[in-house]
Order: sequence, then structure tokens, then C-alpha cells
Amino acid sequence: MQRSPDKKPNLLFLFPVGTQDANESKESVSHKGMALMVAVMIMSIMMMFVADFIVSSTVNLTKAAAQRDNIKAEYVAKSGANWALWLNLFDYGLQLQLGADPTTKAMKDAIGPLWDKLNIVFPYDSGLDLSQSDKFAQIFGLSSIMDSNVINMLKSLGGELGVLVEDESGRINLNVCYSSQAECNITMLQLESLLNCTAVEQDYNKQNNVKPSELVRRIKDYIDKNNVAESGSGFSDENDPYGKRNPPQKTKNSPLDNINELLQVEGWTRELHEYYAPYLTVWPFLDVTNKNAFKLNINTMPPEALRCVFGRELNNPEAIERFVRRYKDLMEKSGRIAGSDSELQSILGDLVGYKSEGSDKGGASDRVSWLTTEAKAFRIKAKGIVGEQTRILEYVIQRSNAQQLAASNGGPPWSLSYFKMY
Repeated sequence: MQRSPDKKPNLLFLFPVGTQDANESKESVSHKGMALMVAVMIMSIMMMFVADFIVSSTVNLTKAAAQRDNIKAEYVAKSGANWALWLNLFDYGLQLQLGADPTTKAMKDAIGPLWDKLNIVFPYDSGLDLSQSDKFAQIFGLSSIMDSNVINMLKSLGGELGVLVEDESGRINLNVCYSSQAECNITMLQLESLLNCTAVEQDYNKQNNVKPSELVRRIKDYIDKNNVAESGSGFSDENDPYGKRNPPQKTKNSPLDNINELLQVEGWTRELHEYYAPYLTVWPFLDVTNKNAFKLNINTMPPEALRCVFGRELNNPEAIERFVRRYKDLMEKSGRIAGSDSELQSILGDLVGYKSEGSDKGGASDRVSWLTTEAKAFRIKAKGIVGEQTRILEYVIQRSNAQQLAASNGGPPWSLSYFKMY
């Protein structure tokens, strides 16, 4: 069948959708074309609105999920921090109750320190899935004293928990140089032994013109209360090198708020800071009731720092090998070097071959007097991870001494020195 010559197909996107009269007016065709364009534009706009709605909804859902996980991660971190505080105070209570009585001291020594056990259960760097919370509760007997709903709630939060508890008393406290000038002299000796420890440090000092004796005196000048430059600091006025800075500065002459302030000290470079900062601290903050604040906890100070303190005795490979072997044996046996300060003299004789004698005995250079077995301040970090969100809670607590406990009238046996959530 032949198509009528007066008809021609209507086309839409090149497809025939009907026919039109050949005599149809151009005006009618134009109106139909405009209607089609308007329809296409309306559909395009509607599609844009729908696409925008879908994207906005997806973004909002993602934000809501992130906010939910962020809140969960915060509560996971807070739970870890509370566990660490509970263990720390429980450990301190045992020390006060059992350590003072000779008949129960052996029991306390057998138990050993408890405050660091979360480092094993919830390692900070790798963390532990909170589905294992009930195992932790069983290890420490919490199942019998804690509502099971608490553990189930922690498990329901999901995610991971990592905890790190460190004794700051195993590090050299620079703020001693503000609280006590006499004790600062011992702190300076400790710093010198650290800065001039082995052949590696000595070679670095020589190549970079670092003079340990001069540098520790500048640190003292920056922190101590007076404005008089220490003899041997390299300056006649302690403010000389700081006044030349832009803008001009002065020594702080007050305690450091954090260890990074040490970078303000003239001659203390970032390279030195990265290497030595792990062995230094500003905690605990000191007051008139803090006595012997310069003492380092032999049980928690790094073994390489202990080796620096006794560098004169550990000056040959045989002595170092004996020290490493004996140190390892003691730590594996009981988790510490000594259980009380009265044991230090005999322990050090066996460990490093040191004995107080001659003019050193009882003086500032008597290295037995530099050490203690008491822990005073603890840095606690708890990290909660849920989904893509990570929250970290960090704080420092100071244990109260006997004088502070007596004056507290039943208050908590600790004080908060630092707190940060990020």
C-alpha cells in the first residue's frame, strides 16, 4: 500500500510517531515543538531535584552514622579511662593497706602492681574488640560486683578499645627545678647522665657542638624562680638569648605546662627533643608537700635510662650483658626491680655493681638516692574506635601522699593534673 502523498511522518528523536498533514501550518508545528522543549526542560529540572534529594539524603545519612559512631567511640574511650582509674585506685588501696603491715607486705609483693594490667588486656596500638569485654570482667572478678547489663552495653557499642597507662615517675621531672633548688641540682646530674650516656650520644654532641653541662643549666635558668644565670650556662644574663628573638622573650621562671615547652630553651633543638623527650616529664606538678620529687621509679624507668644513670659501672660489654640479663630476669619474675626503697642498695649492687661509698654516700651524687620504688603520677590514654571514628581521652592523675591524705578528710586519694579529649 502506498502512503498518501499529502501525509508525512511525525518524528520524535528520529522515530516516526504518527503522520501529519502536509498542509498543516508551520505555526502548529512550532507550537508542538515548544511544548516538547518545555516538557523536556521540566523533566530535566525534576531529575535535578530528585538527584539533589538523593545526594543530600545520602550525605545526611553518612553524617548521622558518623555522629553516632563518634558518640559511641567517645563512650568506649571513657569506659576504658574509668577502668584504668578504678584499677589504679584499687592498686593504691592495696599498697596502703597491705604494704604498711610487715605481715601482709609479702602478700602485696606477690600480687605486684595492678595499674598497668590494662596495657596487656587492651593494648593501645592494636586495641581489642569490645565483644571480649566479658572476658576482661571475668579476669578481674568484675562479673560478681558489676551488673551484667553494663558489660552487655559495652559489647553492644561495638568497636575497639585501647588503653595505655604510664607511670610518669619513671621520667626525669624538669619542674623540680622550680620547686626546689637543692633537688634541682640532682635533676641536673640526671639530665647530664642522659645527654652524655653512651658513645652514640657523645659523638652526636661533638658533631653538633652540644655541651650537656651547659644545656642543662640553661634548662634550669628557664624554669627556676630567680633571674640569675647559672655559672656555666654560657650567658651572663639568663634572658640574653631570648631578648634577641623576634618578638623578644624572657625565660619562663615558672613550671612547664607540657614537655613541648622545652623547645623554647636556647640550644634545645627539635632533633634533641624527639630523641630525649620520652625520658622527660613535667608531672607530677609539684607543691610544698612534694618531697624527693627528683626520685626516679626504678621499676618503671626505661632500662636504657637506668643504664645511663650507672654509665660508670656499665662501661664494658661484660657489665652491660650482665645488667641486661639480670634486669630481664627480675622483670619476668615479678614485673619490677625492687619492692621497696630499702631493697635498692642490695639490688643495685647485684644489678649494676653499684654501692654507695666514700664522699658520694648520702650526697647529691649518690645515685641510690636518685631512685625510688614509689609511683606518684600516671598518664592514662584510652582510645575508642567505632567504624571510621576515633576518640582519645587523655589525663594525668597524681596520687596523694600521706600528708595530703590526712588533710583530705576522706576525699579521693588522687588529684587530676591534666585532661584532654580529642
